[in-house]
Amino acid sequence: MTTSLAFLDLTIPMAQRVAEHDWSSTPLGPIDTWPPVLKITVSLTLRSGFPKCLCWGSELIAIYNDAFIPTLGDKGDCLGLPFSVIWQESWDTIGPIVAKAMVGEATFEKDFPMKVRRDANGLAEAFFTFSYSPVVDEEGVVRGIMDTVIETTDRVRFERRAAISNRELVHRSKNSYALVTAIVRQIARQASTVEEYRDKLVQRISDMGHAQDVLSLRAHEEATVRDVVHHMRERMDGKGTRITLSGPDVALSDEETFALTLALFELATNSAKYGALSAEAGRVSVDWSLSGEGTNATFIFCWTERGGPPVAPPQRRGFGSFLVKQMLAAEFGGEVSVDYPEEGVVCQLTCQRSER
Repeated sequence: MTTSLAFLDLTIPMAQRVAEHDWSSTPLGPIDTWPPVLKITVSLTLRSGFPKCLCWGSELIAIYNDAFIPTLGDKGDCLGLPFSVIWQESWDTIGPIVAKAMVGEATFEKDFPMKVRRDANGLAEAFFTFSYSPVVDEEGVVRGIMDTVIETTDRVRFERRAAISNRELVHRSKNSYALVTAIVRQIARQASTVEEYRDKLVQRISDMGHAQDVLSLRAHEEATVRDVVHHMRERMDGKGTRITLSGPDVALSDEETFALTLALFELATNSAKYGALSAEAGRVSVDWSLSGEGTNATFIFCWTERGGPPVAPPQRRGFGSFLVKQMLAAEFGGEVSVDYPEEGVVCQLTCQRSER
């Protein structure tokens, strides 16, 4: 190793690249002409395990360590380029901060938002916690800045999602409490015995639990109609032979998911007691469709029972009727009909919705 390279630990990949770089083509000049303060600061930068980028001189020529490379994304080899060129898409934002450091004012920014170009897809929002520190020579003159940085994009996005989820959880909990209160009052008015009151209350709360299961176990951000129907079928039709389902992927809001789940379990429970699922030959088909485009798309969801005992309209309208008709219609902003032809119950939801 020549004396001019003695400050470099050539076992470090970026140190090897610094040693091999043609610095004579940059404002820094040949490496053997670098001042001691530059060599010492470069050595500190390259030996650090924390992401660092030294920006030297009026052109802010960049020399960074291996830990800094992921920060660059797909920008490629930026060694020896001006910092303003490397981050040209964000320079309007960070340029003034760099300028402060170049006159001796150290800065610290936490979760600083930036629009950065990481790939061919254009600009994307990213977040960084960083410090720009002035680097001075033996006479106290600022010769460059040290960018010590860590990207916090994933954490910021996670915290944002967590905050939204917490707000949704609080909102959902309040709605659940209100619904439980309504259930308790309704059943209390209708139940003729303590046992009947107990059994109906337990059933309603169990149905609400199933609705929460769909929301918590979904594999993607939004539940779909298929998620809801499949969950109901798994609970009510172990072999999957008595309840058939057919329809496209249609995304649901949390409120729609909750309402549809409660309505389906109400229909399935009644079917198991009095309708098609109470008979060996009975079958239930659940079909849905989404036709049209944009905000004019029409969503139709239909529950159809066949093969069970003859049915007739119920003698009284209870809380189950509210779940199936009023709550379902309200959350979807549509209309719900429940018909009782002798061959089996038919429930249909129709509404307008935009395709997602």
